Order: sequence, then structure tokens, then C-alpha cells
Amino acid sequence: MSEIADLLQQKAGLSPDQAQQAEQLVAQHLLSKVPPEFQGMLTSVLGVGDSSSAGAPAASGGMGGLLGMAESFLGGNKG
Repeated sequence: MSEIADLLQQKAGLSPDQAQQAEQLVAQHLLSKVPPEFQGMLTSVLGVGDSSSAGAPAASGGMGGLLGMAESFLGGNKG
């Protein structure tokens, strides 16, 4: 289970099944709002989804991975 589902259980008192369903619903909604070229990054940050539901392959890395990609995109992290 991902960190988001864990937080939903702890903070909102949801059951594990409810937390996973809520996590999937929110992830799908967010992914529907971003351009396709950014869906992979968002999936990585959220740590949820799979290639069939997200429109991009699931990746690991979380916020650290996103920050690394952003640095590379902006010309940083050259060393």
C-alpha cells in the first residue's frame, strides 16, 4: 500500500479498501487534468497507478525523482 493510502487510513480513519479506492480515484482525477507528457511524472510522485490506468508506466522515485527530473530539465544537476 502506498503512503497516500496509509495517510488516508491514519488521518481520515478509512478502512484499507476505502483508502485504496480513494487513492485511485484522486490519482485518476489528477491524471485526467494534466497533459499526457506529464502523467508519468505525476504517477511517479503519487506512487500509484499502472500503465493501463495512468496512461504512462508506473515509476518509482517519489518527490526525489521529480526533483531530479526538474533539475535536469532546468539545466541543473550536471555533475
